Amino acid sequence: MTTVTAEPYWQNIFQRLLGELDGRNSPDWHADEASLDPAIYLDDERFAREQAQLFRRFPLCLGPADQLREPGSVMARDICGVPVLMTRTRENTVKVLLNVCRHRGARLVVEEGEPCRRQSLVCPYHGWAYRLDGSLAGVPRAEAFPTLDRHLTGLRELPSAVRHGMIWAMLDPAAALPDMASFLDGVDGDLAAAGLGSHRFYRQSTSRRATNWKLIVEAFLEIYHVTRLHSGTIGPFFADSVSVSDPLGPHIRFLAARDRTRDIRDLPPERWTLSEHGTLVHYVFPNTIIIHHPDYLSHLGLFPIGPGETLFVHSMLTPSLPRDDKAEAHWARSFDLIDRGVFAGEDLPICEQIQRGLASGANDRLIVGRLEQNLKRFHASLDQALG
Repeated sequence: MTTVTAEPYWQNIFQRLLGELDGRNSPDWHADEASLDPAIYLDDERFAREQAQLFRRFPLCLGPADQLREPGSVMARDICGVPVLMTRTRENTVKVLLNVCRHRGARLVVEEGEPCRRQSLVCPYHGWAYRLDGSLAGVPRAEAFPTLDRHLTGLRELPSAVRHGMIWAMLDPAAALPDMASFLDGVDGDLAAAGLGSHRFYRQSTSRRATNWKLIVEAFLEIYHVTRLHSGTIGPFFADSVSVSDPLGPHIRFLAARDRTRDIRDLPPERWTLSEHGTLVHYVFPNTIIIHHPDYLSHLGLFPIGPGETLFVHSMLTPSLPRDDKAEAHWARSFDLIDRGVFAGEDLPICEQIQRGLASGANDRLIVGRLEQNLKRFHASLDQALG
């Protein structure tokens, strides 16, 4: 089990969490009741604005770089309608390219979501070949293209960086990637303290879900549902509806009380750990969730396909790769519980039910109570970005 000790700012948030166990001390308990308009999950125009002003203008986390473990690794995925190709070059550099041949626009790698090994990228249509860094390597019957400048005809590269072991990229090749430490704001220090960058990619699941992406984000921003929806899985490990939150720029830090949180009263602060005494969740604007489970991490990428459809990508990250059959069996059970039992079995079906309910017209507003104030923070950050 990974033991993540409490950094000074986590000691403060743990103290606040203890205060919530003793009584209702959070300012959220003085918040006014609010509501959300169902149209924001259904409207085509709203969806188009989100695509243009959120997903094309801000860095998106495309997943762990460790899934491209060896030089020569390649993985294709459609992200918000953009055909993306992630590669690890022979020089061990991660590149994010558009999966589009510069000749006539065909895809170079058709299979999506599965890392594969390639020496080069060859277009299946006419055989144009590219190196893994995107540069053009060869053109069959090159004499037919007497004015072609190979140096200017490589694959379009998307601005990208690897930070905390994760691949961050802009979907617009003409955009500039911001300084990621500045963009991540207060989350950056948390992810460093939690050792995100040292974790290893274990397994991934991908599914298309019949729900708006924002409904999935919301499911991971409040504690109110945990002991109820998850009563047969992870619910018994949590205190009922006890958490504290911090807005960090457009991002959110959310610490939920577990069944062992009260134990820290008898321990010195340096022994308060995220692996035993609380579950930390980070929402990274606009569409990333990172959950710090007791001995592994879940990265959730939520990529909208339409107002009522989302590509859900769950990557499980472990402190180290399995060293033996016992470790493999442990991580396999953990993945099955959280991915199949909790996410696919409980969270995502509820979001799909809500999407269908909203489309029915039954509710003219969705009610947001004092235990759900992170939803207000989330939508405020979206509204600010959308203008």
